[in-house]
Order: sequence, then structure tokens, then C-alpha cells
Amino acid sequence: MLALTSPRQLLRRRMPQKPCFTGRAFNLVSANFISVPLIVEYHRPESLAEAVELLQQPDHVALAGGTVVNADRNRSQLVAVDLQSLGLDVVSREASRVQFGAMCRLSEVEKQCSGDLLAEAARRELPSTLRTVGTVGGTVAAGGGESLMLAALMASGASVRTVNGGEVSVERYVSAPSELIVGVDVNAEGAWTIEHTGRTPMDTPIVAVVGRRSEDGITLALTGVGTQPVVARSLDDIKQLIPIDDFRGSSEYRHHLSVTLGERVLGDLS
Repeated sequence: MLALTSPRQLLRRRMPQKPCFTGRAFNLVSANFISVPLIVEYHRPESLAEAVELLQQPDHVALAGGTVVNADRNRSQLVAVDLQSLGLDVVSREASRVQFGAMCRLSEVEKQCSGDLLAEAARRELPSTLRTVGTVGGTVAAGGGESLMLAALMASGASVRTVNGGEVSVERYVSAPSELIVGVDVNAEGAWTIEHTGRTPMDTPIVAVVGRRSEDGITLALTGVGTQPVVARSLDDIKQLIPIDDFRGSSEYRHHLSVTLGERVLGDLS
């Protein structure tokens, strides 16, 4: 009798079956991978003290939403310290003052700040499926130079709360990252606008200017000009910038966009 066997059944017979995780600190099996996996060990601490202790060890990285760590293919042999069991996803609001836990998802920012700059920036930051994964704290810690969400926080004068009780502006933290972020506080009020230029309407902007007007005046934050968003408070500040240069646009082109878009934002908010 001829026994019919599917290709999937043959594959299962030939490939050794090994558990993906072992023990409390899961070890990711590298067998059957052509290249070494990005993350080779995984921890999920139950307390902030345990998380801090783990993160002091070499090659241990905080895993918030994972949209940045998992996308970085230039690094490997990392040990992930998952923060999702630490209760850092709470959001509290009093009038216009919003306190986001570091693990608050960007999709929740959309809901909590509907109609505000922060909600619009969160919507534009990532596709809908990834907004349910990406976090506020992870966005700040990553410090991405093209991040509209990070620029919106900077333009809004947001501050970071760290694990040892410290508080520092998002702008300062991004320029000199230090302790583990446990929360981000911001005033979600005041007129705002976003101007940007990209290759397509849905593409990550080559340059974007985010603006917020508050009692202290107008604050701008620019993406696409450096390794982190840059804060400016006048057109003269923008004119003094020397933007980065890459395949999407020369430094001169980015400077031209920055000035043009900055003028529009200042005009809208004046």
C-alpha cells in the first residue's frame, strides 16, 4: 500500500523538536536558524528592583513594546528584560495634565488625548497594529530622530519620571539617557499643528515640524534633522541648524524644508 505523506509531515520528521523556552529565564534556541537570533535570553521581572538589577548586567536591554529592539538587526546576543509585569501601564489625568505609565501603549494615548497633538502624533507614529504594542516610555528611550510622538512630547514640554524618583524633561533625557523610565508627564492642552514633507503622504516624513502654543510661548520640535528630534523656539533657531545628510535628502534640502515648514507652523500658531 502506498502511504501518502505531506511535505509538512516530512519536515516535522526531519527537524529536531526542541523546546523554545526553558526555565524561568527563557533561553531562545538557536537551532534551525540560519543566523544567530537577536534576543538569546528573556526575563520578565515581577518588581522594579529586580528589573533594575537585571538591566545593570552587560547586554541586558529593557523590552517595552519591542518595536525598536526587535527591528534592530545590527545587534545580536541581547538579553531582554520585559517590563510588562511591573504595573507601568496606568494612565491618570487631572484636567489637562496627563501622567502616562512608561508601558502605556500608543493606542491608549490616542484614546486618552483625543483631538490633541499627542493623539495625532501617536496615530502617525506607527501602523494601527503596532500602536497596540509600542509604548510611551519605549518611544522616549529609543530617542528616534524621525519620531513624531517624541517630537510632540518635546513640543509639549513633557517630563520623564525615572525609577529612583528623579524627574527631567524629555528633551534633556533624550540627549543624555540615564535611569529606567517609569512614567512620562505632559500637559495636553494648547493650540498645535504639524507640518511635514515626505516622499508620499503615508511615508515617514523627511522633515516634520511639530508646534505647540502654551503660556510660555510657542515651542517647536523638528524631526529628520538629527539623531534625535531638535527643539526650537524661533525661526532663527531653525536657521542655525545643520541637518543630517542621507539618501532621502541632503543637509541643504533638509535645512530648506525645516525653515519653510517652521515658518508655516509659526504662522499658524501666532
